[in-house]
Order: sequence, then structure tokens, then C-alpha cells
Amino acid sequence: MIAFDDVNLSFGRRALFSNVTLTLRGGRVIGITGANGAGKSTFLKLAGKILRPDGGEVRLPEGKTIAALSPEMKIYDTLTARENLSFFARLRGKTLTAEEIIGLGERVGLDLETFGDVRAENFSTGMRQRLKFAILLSVDADIWLLDEPTANLDDDGRKKIFHEVRGAKANKIILLATNDKAEVALCDEIIKLPL
Repeated sequence: MIAFDDVNLSFGRRALFSNVTLTLRGGRVIGITGANGAGKSTFLKLAGKILRPDGGEVRLPEGKTIAALSPEMKIYDTLTARENLSFFARLRGKTLTAEEIIGLGERVGLDLETFGDVRAENFSTGMRQRLKFAILLSVDADIWLLDEPTANLDDDGRKKIFHEVRGAKANKIILLATNDKAEVALCDEIIKLPL
């Protein structure tokens, strides 16, 4: 579980979170919703300890790994899809075989037999989003922080991502920041901001 203990965070004079205490348990998809600027992405950054609160503490399960997918996530444009997958997996100490790379592409609907050696700079926004999700899958983290994971995807891409999230939730802590109705429907629990 991820525990927020009396967490406070302000940006300038604006208090975004005040005395937030809650527990986020695994085995379910927890949706974080709220108006633009309410702090959905910031909540994920706090939960992953990417951002430190001004006060209070965020506690993560010991020894658990985290992977995040967000609009801010960068892939290397001058690398091919295969090279991006291999690079990000190696950062986590994993070596992917050619078969594993093809399999990751199949899971997200990205034909890496055809597009595996194409530079990412030539990918559409939807193909880039599929590649980002394949990178997330490749590291097999215990905690997933998903910020609008199906943005720019067609119906097939959304179905594949939803399938992966549903299949993973029993063994992971999954936080999903969104206002998309289909993504909200995927969630087992909703936290509406502001808290």
C-alpha cells in the first residue's frame, strides 16, 4: 500500500493538498479525478515520491518498484522502437530478447516486426503512446502511475491498454489520473480532487 500521512503541498500561495491522510491499496485500479489544475498529475508524483510534500510523509511499500506513464514521459526520437524498449529495460537491469520485444509490441498493438526498426520521430502520437506503454510493461514494476494512459489512442489501442490494466491490477498498485469517462469506468475506486 501507499500511505499519505498528513501530506501538505503548496505552489506559491496556492495550497494544493492540506493534511491529506489516506491509504492506497493494491488489487484495484484507483482513479484520481478532478478539474484541470486540481492536482491529478501532482498527486501521482507525490505517490511515486517524484515530488516531495511540504509537510507530512508519503510511505511506499519497501522493495517495490515503480513505473510511470505520463504526457511528460520522453522517448528518444533518434532511437528506433526496439532501441527505446531495450534502453529503458536496461535502465532497470533487464535485457529483452527479440521475441520479448515483439511480444510487448503485440500486447499494445504496435507491430514491431514492421515498425521495430523505425525511428520514434517518425511515429504518430498514437504509436508513440503505444510504445510508451510497452516500455512500462517491459519493466514489470509493482506500482503503476498512469496519467491519461490512453490519450491519443484509437479504439483498438484503448482496448489493449484497458486489457493490460485489468489483467495487472490483482498484483499491483495502480493509480490512474484521468477525466476520460472510459478510463474512469475502468477504475474500482475514485479519489476526486480537491480532497
